[in-house]
Amino acid sequence: MIATLSAVARERLRRFTRILRMAAGIGACSGVVYAVAIAGPGARSLVVSMLISIPIGVIDALLMASWIAGIEIFFLPRASMRWLDALPFVAVLILKTLTYGAIAGVILAGQPGERLLGVVTVYSARTGLVAVFLSLVPVAVVVMVFQAAGLVGYRTFIALLFGKYRRPYAERRFFLFADVVGSTAIAERLGALQAHRFLAAVFSSVAEPIELCRGEIYQYVGDEIVVTWVETEGVADARALRCFFAMRAALAADANRFVQRFGVEPELRAALHLGEVITGEVGLVRRAIVFHGDVMNTTGRLEQATREAGCFFIASAEALASLSPPPEVLVRDLGSLALRGRVEPIHAFCVERPNRST
Repeated sequence: MIATLSAVARERLRRFTRILRMAAGIGACSGVVYAVAIAGPGARSLVVSMLISIPIGVIDALLMASWIAGIEIFFLPRASMRWLDALPFVAVLILKTLTYGAIAGVILAGQPGERLLGVVTVYSARTGLVAVFLSLVPVAVVVMVFQAAGLVGYRTFIALLFGKYRRPYAERRFFLFADVVGSTAIAERLGALQAHRFLAAVFSSVAEPIELCRGEIYQYVGDEIVVTWVETEGVADARALRCFFAMRAALAADANRFVQRFGVEPELRAALHLGEVITGEVGLVRRAIVFHGDVMNTTGRLEQATREAGCFFIASAEALASLSPPPEVLVRDLGSLALRGRVEPIHAFCVERPNRST
């Protein structure tokens, strides 16, 4: 558990430091703009203004980003804060904007950068209120970015933002198809509304281990979740293989909560495959990144084959050939499997943990 928590913390710290680096750059740019606006005539005056304004902009931006990113990355993901997920998007946007705007306003009013450089300015109450109000605008933009990134996934959001897949191209990717065992019977017993809540709780529980394994959640299809990695990301530390076991461990840790709330302990079955896909953006009104290729259909057929094979986790020979299975798992050869809708059989393996019936 300690190793898992430290790994999660490391991943979050990486994201936190990336945001701080971006904030420092934005603060420096704002300092340059401010210096140009207030500089008097002559190059010397501009240089002096920049030497003062740039450090102030960086300090203020780093303090604001530390608070806002710290709350988003380290505080809000806690189980005690899941009540926010039940609020409408607009309510969350307003609540976060007011909270973060107040933080930004306090930082601006406190003038930490100016105090360090000895250039503190005495503002009137009116000027202070204007500064707080103006701080709400960029804060609202930041909050909307966080919320939008949460809807589509941070890596997908960055890819869309910078147009990484504007021109489609071929790449090799791992795909993990995982679905909830016995979901149809569970839905019949719970009813449609409770079944939805059950699946939502399952997907929430496995989100953190997927993030830990640096997987990208491509989509949810009914009771199924599709996770993907580019080959280099999935191979590192056998993340694409470890992810399934990390997801099951997370559900096992939440078993009592699921039993108390839904009367059932959720279980997963999954399939892992590797192959070439064409990746690109599609859509006009709503843009999305999609993957086209036989690897998608094959992974889905492999996941269906877990039932006949009596195995909770199947990996194709192509996937295992690229990975180095960790020592704590056992690999059992299933031979060539004939998959529905596919002419050629595919060589696959059952991947298990010796201490669990996986």
